[in-house]
Amino acid sequence: MDDEIPELIEALEFEENSTVSKISSDGPIIECNDTKVVPATILTGYLGSGKTTLLNYILTEEHGKRIAVIMNEFGDSQGIDQSFTSVNNGELVEEWLDLKNGCLCCTVKDKGLKAIETLMERKGKFDYILLETTGLADPGNIATMLWSNEELGSDIRLDGIVTMVDAKNIHRQLEEKAPSGENMNEAQKQVAFADRIVLNKTDLVGEQDLLDIEAMVLSINGTAKVYRSSFARVDLNAILSIGAYADISPETLPFVRDAHSHHHIDKTISTMALEAPGRLHWPKVDEWIQELLWDSRVPGGNSTDTSMEMLRLKALLLASDFTPVGSDQIVDQATIVVQGVREMYDSFVVPEKHSPASDADNVKSIYKLVLIGRLLPEEHLRESWKLLLQQATLE
Repeated sequence: MDDEIPELIEALEFEENSTVSKISSDGPIIECNDTKVVPATILTGYLGSGKTTLLNYILTEEHGKRIAVIMNEFGDSQGIDQSFTSVNNGELVEEWLDLKNGCLCCTVKDKGLKAIETLMERKGKFDYILLETTGLADPGNIATMLWSNEELGSDIRLDGIVTMVDAKNIHRQLEEKAPSGENMNEAQKQVAFADRIVLNKTDLVGEQDLLDIEAMVLSINGTAKVYRSSFARVDLNAILSIGAYADISPETLPFVRDAHSHHHIDKTISTMALEAPGRLHWPKVDEWIQELLWDSRVPGGNSTDTSMEMLRLKALLLASDFTPVGSDQIVDQATIVVQGVREMYDSFVVPEKHSPASDADNVKSIYKLVLIGRLLPEEHLRESWKLLLQQATLE
């Protein structure tokens, strides 16, 4: 059963552009300047996966983190929503409420972007944003909306997608028939888009079954990190401020190490890695990525591949003549990270202190491009990438 609903307290007033002080659970005062960019995490998972239990933990426990939680009233957080109606004369609360443990909370009827816009008026009172989706939501669509919202771009950054997985029922959920007009069911999409997977209800499943499940989800998404939990108790540091879409160190990128598995339910959804051992001319690589994502075809091909569905693209590359987004300055040589969701992608320079050493023994295995999608024509993609390397690799 879920924990009891948190007691709500009256919202506190604060001055705009001020520095807010807060007493943490350990006692010391924490100074928080409201000018910093706030990481926003999307929480998804199939109905019954344990999202409500995790949200109750965040909203009730003294974990020392100031998290702004946005809950969708059509999700499996209905029990929490009912507590709000009881303290608001039966009306659904659609404004931000302060909780005793330092968190903020609101419920919404849409994808939550309007709630975030309202939330940013209270900037300085929280350090993280957690956006819960409905159990049947496509996290990729929500991520692209959040990513492309120019009005919020200077205030928040998409930090990552966290997917809760029901260890007891995930096999059945992944095997369910896709909705009419769709190629994948929602459970498959949620796993494929995840940056972190929380394998919940591990107390109901044996060790060998857990190992099989971990291998299964990694065969769909070989870039995600998997954490086990019981009753949705997971280290919040593992799912918050992970930098999956931001300036991250190559050492923290799981896709540079493990991007394959052979334990699979749906063979049509897969992860594939393309090695990039040399320094590449970025404009040519950029054109290759655009043709793949925007035109839905293998670069160099003659026709659009309507059967291929690209979900995620991740890359760590050594590049020359790189132009950062929104800048006219050309970077002669740098290590860059590329992140893509469906047809959208972004690229940025990895700080020099985090770049792999050029003389490292494993440098050739570090630089690569990883694709997650459905019906990926692996042979054609590898041929196309090989041709690109011949054209774009610099001495």
